[in-house]
Amino acid sequence: MSRLSRAAVVSAALLVFPATLCLAGEDPMISHPVKTVLLDFGNYYLAPSSLLRLGIGVAVDAVPANTNADRWIRDKYQEDVRSKGTDDVAKVAKVPGTALVTIPVYVGAYGAGYLFRNATITDWSQRSARATLVGTPALLILQGAIGSGRPEDGNSHWKPFHGSHGVSGHAYIGAVPFVTAAEMSGNPYRKGLFFALSTLTGLSRINDDAHYFSQAALGWYLAYLSCRAVSRGIAETAGQTQFGVVPVAGGAAVTVHRVF
Repeated sequence: MSRLSRAAVVSAALLVFPATLCLAGEDPMISHPVKTVLLDFGNYYLAPSSLLRLGIGVAVDAVPANTNADRWIRDKYQEDVRSKGTDDVAKVAKVPGTALVTIPVYVGAYGAGYLFRNATITDWSQRSARATLVGTPALLILQGAIGSGRPEDGNSHWKPFHGSHGVSGHAYIGAVPFVTAAEMSGNPYRKGLFFALSTLTGLSRINDDAHYFSQAALGWYLAYLSCRAVSRGIAETAGQTQFGVVPVAGGAAVTVHRVF
């Protein structure tokens, strides 16, 4: 299945999934799925802070993509790091990035959480599904707009609308459930662990020589922004304080957001 087809499956599945959530009838964020999805899309595509982060992320990603950095990273990894052991790990790490696996997991987890009255599981599955849905349009647009190919096709330089591999769909889909778990965790050690796990699917694509570093990194960053959009909507309804990360030259900046 092509990446475009996978993304279409994600979109179609998640358009149905939120509609089933109104059966719970207990949480207003669940009983009004359309309003919830519109809130997520507004926080992702209309909020100035989100658009700024997206623009910065794309700009920073352009540096390795349009220089020799991507090819250098690729060659060093394939020649000096890749082994049978990393291939075995990559086979497992790739699984969360497969839409036909991940989406049923969300649905099953939501059902199990509702059945056993586990609010954490239902919240995680719903937030993960919402995050995957809200970022899918950005993923599809950037995949085509960047237009670069896989390592086997040549360099990673941007060639607008000449290909559909400019962003790793696997890295995007695979990062969402772990970034969501990190966003929900109040323990800094667990939060760090979940963020680390969120990178594994993207790393598996680099290992398998299916994507350049910049393509996997941008896929992860879109997942992060999607999860942040969902968290922001939840925080706005609860008056919570949010912390975020924005990539800058040479590192990252921490931001604080609170609605009064």
